[in-house]
Amino acid sequence: MKHISPIIGTTDKCNMACKYCYAGCMRENFLDVRKINENFKAKIPLLFKFIDEVVSYNKLTPPTNLFFHGGEPLLISLENWRTIFNYIKEKKYPIITHIQTNATLINDDFINLFKEFKVKIGASLDGPVSINDQTRIFKDGGGTFSTVFKNLQKLRHAGIEVGCLLTLNKTNVGNTKAIYTFFKENNIPFNVRTIFETRYGVPKELLITPQEFAKAFCELFDLWFDDSDAPTFLINDFVTMIAQFIKPIEGMGVCTFAKNCAKNFVYFDLEGNLWPCATLYGEDAFFYGNIQKNTLEEILNGPIPRQLQKRWEILSKADCKNCEFAKWCYGGCGSRAYRYYGDYFKKDPFCEAYKVIFRHVYERVKSSFKDEVD
Repeated sequence: MKHISPIIGTTDKCNMACKYCYAGCMRENFLDVRKINENFKAKIPLLFKFIDEVVSYNKLTPPTNLFFHGGEPLLISLENWRTIFNYIKEKKYPIITHIQTNATLINDDFINLFKEFKVKIGASLDGPVSINDQTRIFKDGGGTFSTVFKNLQKLRHAGIEVGCLLTLNKTNVGNTKAIYTFFKENNIPFNVRTIFETRYGVPKELLITPQEFAKAFCELFDLWFDDSDAPTFLINDFVTMIAQFIKPIEGMGVCTFAKNCAKNFVYFDLEGNLWPCATLYGEDAFFYGNIQKNTLEEILNGPIPRQLQKRWEILSKADCKNCEFAKWCYGGCGSRAYRYYGDYFKKDPFCEAYKVIFRHVYERVKSSFKDEVD
């Protein structure tokens, strides 16, 4: 079945200057918010055209997930967001709307808007203040923790579910217990990602090795798995991984481990350009096309998307041949392979980490079931 989950780039601007930013937002200090919104408003008709074509392509069922990313999406004004959400509502489109935000610009008006249109919110936070504020900072160098934490509390008080993305990097990879304790005590669900190289370059002193990532991930899993409150404190990455061991599907619900991410995800910018994902945005070799020149159907059936969709077919006969973990990760992230090796069709450079993680989690789950049976 044809079905894509679009990632929509709202703006490449951001009010923060995270030291490991994958989009290079830390490099620009001045923000002309008025101009950002004027440009965005002018592009709304093109965004509507894209949404129309996505819904048509997906054939209405299951619902389409629209992911709005940045930069920082909430630099876009309330009025512009309302225009988009009203359009989706008036068209009665089966769409689930997600916004991935740094959560520093959330206010009561945004919260009311999110409630009205049932928008799902994802935020970013790397742990308690002493850890988070080492890397996640404003452009003036000030820490972001207090602002983000306050806004997360506002969202939850308003009944809006929000989860956080935790990025493991050199400053926090050795502090797993403090990180877990913070999220658990504040009942904030989180998912775990590793810092990675992008075309903008990441400070070498912040990068971690696959071995460091695997160790930290397994420590976090153990803290959760051994926690008597784990059933009420759900961490989606861990729950999904356990579910995969019981009944494997084509990937673990995230693009990193999708069997065919090029078939299931697409990145759209406000000029109408399409790319495989946000991390390959701007790379000429991965440019799909523009919906002002061709239909979405024509673009996704073009030579570049069709070639990228062969990644697993190629990996299954090469790098991943006979790998016992293949049905769980499908070679990992192609964009990361491209960044490290210059070859999209190589396995993810964090492959060795994934093997350690899968083996560790599998053995812990298997042992737990055995203990219950005994």
